[in-house]
Amino acid sequence: MLQRSPDRQSESGVAVPYWRLWSACFLGFGAIGMTMQVMPAYAHEQLGANAITAGLAVTIGSLATMFSRPISGRLADQSGGRRVAMAGAILGLIGGIGHVLATNLPSLLLARLFLGAGEGALFTGSVGWILTHTEQSQRGKVAGHFGLSMWMGLASGPMLGTAILSISTYRSVWIAASIIPTIAWVLVASTRPEDRVSSVGTNVRRALFPRAAWLPGASGVFSSIGYGVIAAFLVPHFAALDFAGQNFALVVFGVAFMMTRFLGSGYADRFGGRRVLLSAFLIESIGLAGLYVTHIEWLAFISTALAAAGLSLLIPSVTTLVTEAADPRERTAALGAVTSAWDLGTAVGGPLGGLVAGTLDAGPFALGAVAALIAIAPLAINPKSQRAFVAPKEP
Repeated sequence: MLQRSPDRQSESGVAVPYWRLWSACFLGFGAIGMTMQVMPAYAHEQLGANAITAGLAVTIGSLATMFSRPISGRLADQSGGRRVAMAGAILGLIGGIGHVLATNLPSLLLARLFLGAGEGALFTGSVGWILTHTEQSQRGKVAGHFGLSMWMGLASGPMLGTAILSISTYRSVWIAASIIPTIAWVLVASTRPEDRVSSVGTNVRRALFPRAAWLPGASGVFSSIGYGVIAAFLVPHFAALDFAGQNFALVVFGVAFMMTRFLGSGYADRFGGRRVLLSAFLIESIGLAGLYVTHIEWLAFISTALAAAGLSLLIPSVTTLVTEAADPRERTAALGAVTSAWDLGTAVGGPLGGLVAGTLDAGPFALGAVAALIAIAPLAINPKSQRAFVAPKEP
């Protein structure tokens, strides 16, 4: 929930450093974004990497982020989000320094792993801390708005990386990628130790993938395939159709995504996470199907905006479902697991889309539309499995 005060006051009276954590995550993912922008050229020009290994240098950081989220969530449930967020910033600093020191591809890949894992821990620890002190009736909105820190960081990081490289060298980019996580650490370290919320009456065995995350996570994997398809094929598709506005394809997607996320994150709180999530899957599917069938430019842009709108509501809706159903003692782990599900679907969307690419690269959009419809099944088959958690009574 976006407010101007430096700390967000929860309804329980606990001051939560919302904006400092938001800014720390923005900076952390800005570091990821700036390195991703220049990495392909650096790996090829400086280290002699071929197309496959250069691509690995770009994506391996995201894979590390994906794997680190549930682990970070479990640790945050055990020791608090603040410690995990600070550790994540330190890992990001180590990763940035590793970029400076790397002299060959293996050492660079190791640095990428540290950087990606660190930003995953920074975000998971921070959002878990925020949501612990947020009323259930506001968690969708708060999670959606807090998640914009990641998206805005990933969007602005490449611009910063390009700007630095235009006036200096790759080394300067890596130094900046080391300084930025340090600033993020300072922001988190400047907060007061968090007030832990006790969880009564359970003797839960904490798991990396809590049961509350299974069905929403399965839906998330299928629905986020559409994002992977759009990231890989939207611009080539518009170019193949010779659209005059082809350079604005991803701009339209990004604006529609962020505007819908900002304005619509509270819908899950107001109308129910399940209802909004199912509607989001349908909207995403319609948008992707539109990209598959239309050769008309304005319809293609509308379809792009619809797909973005549907995808943008996934995390706020899933958050309301998972935080309500999960035992409080494994809530952050559940959040980390469903966020990793998004990462997994995004990662496989591009390669799967490439397997079905056809004339004008339209095939991948059909794949994404079908996957978004399949995403409905896990939540529709057994809706009672996501009932609100009720702590067992003390004997």
